[in-house]
Amino acid sequence: MNISEKLKQLPQKSGVYFFKDKQGVIIYIGKAISLKNRVSSYFSKSHAHSEKISKMIEKIDDLEYITTASEMEALLLESRMVKKNEPYFNTQLKDDKSYPFIRLSKEHPFPSIQVIRKNKGLAEKKACYYGPFVDVEVTRRAVKKLRQIFKIRNCSDRKFKIGKTCLDYQIGLCSAPCAGKISREDYQKKIEECCLILSGRNKLLLKRMKQEMKAASQLMLYEKAAEIRDTVKMIESVISQEKISRSYHRKIDAYSSKIEDESSLEKSLTDLQVFLNLPSKPDTIEAYDISNIHGQLSVGSMVRFKSGIPDKKMYRHFKIKEIQGINDYAMMREVIYRRFQKESLKKHPLPDLVLLDGGKGQLNAVHDLLKEIGLQVNLVALAKREEELFQIEKKEPIQLPENSGVFFLIQRIRDEAHRFAIRYHKKLRNKSMTRSMIDFIPGVGEKRRTQLLLKFKSIEQIRNADINELTKVSGVGKKTAHKIKDILEVRGDSKVW
Repeated sequence: MNISEKLKQLPQKSGVYFFKDKQGVIIYIGKAISLKNRVSSYFSKSHAHSEKISKMIEKIDDLEYITTASEMEALLLESRMVKKNEPYFNTQLKDDKSYPFIRLSKEHPFPSIQVIRKNKGLAEKKACYYGPFVDVEVTRRAVKKLRQIFKIRNCSDRKFKIGKTCLDYQIGLCSAPCAGKISREDYQKKIEECCLILSGRNKLLLKRMKQEMKAASQLMLYEKAAEIRDTVKMIESVISQEKISRSYHRKIDAYSSKIEDESSLEKSLTDLQVFLNLPSKPDTIEAYDISNIHGQLSVGSMVRFKSGIPDKKMYRHFKIKEIQGINDYAMMREVIYRRFQKESLKKHPLPDLVLLDGGKGQLNAVHDLLKEIGLQVNLVALAKREEELFQIEKKEPIQLPENSGVFFLIQRIRDEAHRFAIRYHKKLRNKSMTRSMIDFIPGVGEKRRTQLLLKFKSIEQIRNADINELTKVSGVGKKTAHKIKDILEVRGDSKVW
């Protein structure tokens, strides 16, 4: 899809856009209240651009975008992505000084509180950091409120002078530990309470303060009650700001992870195309597995991955109908045949790649079948023992690099097919074993079994029924009811498959 077509599909939503050059390198990252309006403006002839922007537009070969829930989230995501990718045409936000933090020093007997823009050089161990926050001005106001509440100093250790008070003490922002106006023990208590608020553990503190406010009001100390009320509002304001910040940054972490995961999966799929010598990147992969015990209760599974991500609405189970006994090759043929029948293909087209759990035997069996029904599908089988890939046209197996993205992707798809098959097999076994137990309860024949199931609808409800409920079924006396309970409850307590 070329850029002009992508411009038409841009949404009227806030988000972040990425401009790339011919090599696929990100050259610019920007934010927008409306992605459609902002991005389109770069390519509009009616807009005059600076020399720098004009040069950038000449180099744009592709664009991508991600929508966000708000303008603030777009701002944070832009900042995170610019720092990570350092695009050539982004002149701002390339350092790590965008988000404000609240810093409480620990090395001093009387710690200070400050708003800083934390970077790698400031991440010392002798301080506690809270944040990052969203808005520096709001953060500064929050710190000022904390200082009004707890009277914590904010001067540097170098300016801390014993025996001399400052203006902050006069206006109620500091308890003047430098002049001995507060003991170290009382000051540390204030620091601990401040840390509780910044850590979100503030319910007890607020509850105590509200009780004090109520008591002051009852004693008609209205001025004191109003002061406590204002303090509570200050604390709640600080808490609200911190919660908003954490919420935004959790979302941005999720956005960033999504972008990084998509990029990693894209590379793994491209690598898989190269290793298997496929004509195109295998965007849609279906994997198949067979599960049975000595040929009994045989089932097959199909899982589908789209762009490296599970497409669970397309998962399918197959109960083996045609094959009896132990014959995994024939069972795999049956599953593949049922999946690729014409009626099925009308609803769900051929995948780019089919992955079989097994070795050359499964591969040859499925290849012969597809040849018989006149279908051409890219086939590969993954053998469990050496984790080797087999293809029809290659005599030697393909060994993917261990600990590589493509290696883990193939393993994950194969394991998901195996898990899905086992889950279905387990379900059938549980159903079979439970039904077989009620079939052989002494004194319960076919007629009574039918009556029990008609009344209680399922084995589970029979198991959960009490003795009196069971005896309401015609022909079931107390003695038989006790037998039913004893046998089914043993089965119910079992954790075995």
